[in-house]
Amino acid sequence: MLVLVLFAARNNPLIPILAVSFDTFNLFHRWIGRVIVLETVVHIAAWFANNHNAIGYGGITQVFMTDRFAQFGLASMIAMLIIIVQSPSAIRHAFYEVFLHTHQILAIIVLGATAAHIQIDNLPQKPIIYTVIGIWVLERLLRIARLVYCNLARRGVTKAHVQALESGACRVTFDVRRSFDESPGRHIYAYIPSVSLWMSHPFSVAMVNNSDTVSEFSPITSPAPSIMEDVEVATKRPSSGSSHTVSCIMAARTGMTKKLFDKAKSSPNGLYTCLALIEGPYGSSKSLASYGTVLLFAGGVGITHQLSHMQHLISGWAAGTCATQKLVLVWSVRSLQQLQWALPWLEELSRMERHGRDLEIITYVTQLRKPAEAPATSPSGIQIRSGRAGVESVVNTQFEERVGAMTIGICGPGALADDVRKAARGVMDDGNVDFWEEAFTW
Repeated sequence: MLVLVLFAARNNPLIPILAVSFDTFNLFHRWIGRVIVLETVVHIAAWFANNHNAIGYGGITQVFMTDRFAQFGLASMIAMLIIIVQSPSAIRHAFYEVFLHTHQILAIIVLGATAAHIQIDNLPQKPIIYTVIGIWVLERLLRIARLVYCNLARRGVTKAHVQALESGACRVTFDVRRSFDESPGRHIYAYIPSVSLWMSHPFSVAMVNNSDTVSEFSPITSPAPSIMEDVEVATKRPSSGSSHTVSCIMAARTGMTKKLFDKAKSSPNGLYTCLALIEGPYGSSKSLASYGTVLLFAGGVGITHQLSHMQHLISGWAAGTCATQKLVLVWSVRSLQQLQWALPWLEELSRMERHGRDLEIITYVTQLRKPAEAPATSPSGIQIRSGRAGVESVVNTQFEERVGAMTIGICGPGALADDVRKAARGVMDDGNVDFWEEAFTW
């Protein structure tokens, strides 16, 4: 049970030490939990069989009615069995918020009942269960400390500026109180009390800004229909003081994200500002700056994770701390409207000084079928193509044109990740190529 609780912790010290993702530890947590439940059932079954032979069903019933030691043991097992019943992937994803509340309450019942069960008979496992509870409590205190440090200061409390976008997503910018870690590949947990009370939800960090300027987004409308109509661009204005902002893209699905999108959509100009808290950053930061060629694939809202790597690499070009000579992004979306999710940031990144390096940004719109919707190129050179991305062709082409060691990364739907993984394995034997995949599942 000690490992079970540790592997479920956001502040698991093994994540930065081993550079293993929370997603992997969460997978271990689920399987260790299943083993513990199985062991508990075997334990109770053995106890039941032994006592049935000695005192029969009537005696066992009397024990459960009068013996607190047995009552707490039974309560712990029942809570574990309920956790198993409500933990399959289909239920977790369909009723995430209900699952999360139920899971946490049942986990507290399991820890409390198990501790009482051990304490009553002063069993030798008492130090272990109290260590487990201590780790659980300490991890919660660390979360609170992170929340206070990041969000509370003399300047006030963190605010979230939520912008409703087309095709069911929000661009959310958190105006945090202190400088935020700019390392790539991180994620945060967002608390927005006006739509989700005390609940938190994980989101990848797209962009971090610690500067004297504040990013704003204003719509552009063209007099004639075009592929770039209603796409927004980023502008900057000087601020009265230092600015620390963390930006994410939240796709509206169910629960909190849907409520937030609806609230922003119904607000004037599609903009909604509210009090918020963020906890983080979490995740093991991995820099790609040592690779000569970096090929990034993204699908849908998976662009957020890749944006942080792009910002890190392009900023490294200016600082002279990045060895990457070629950076290529391939982003697949379903509709033109979904390009609005990240196109302002991509436009801004593409206009930054490259210092002789190559930057190529290609977007594929899978539902761009009509002749009138011909592929185009944005003013800053971002390519917009129709149909699905030919993953194998892209990987083979970039591999042939690579400079130095190459890394291929994917953050997106499972089918796209499978295609990229297969294509990457096809070229690994012919050169120095690394592959990595970013996923976050519950």
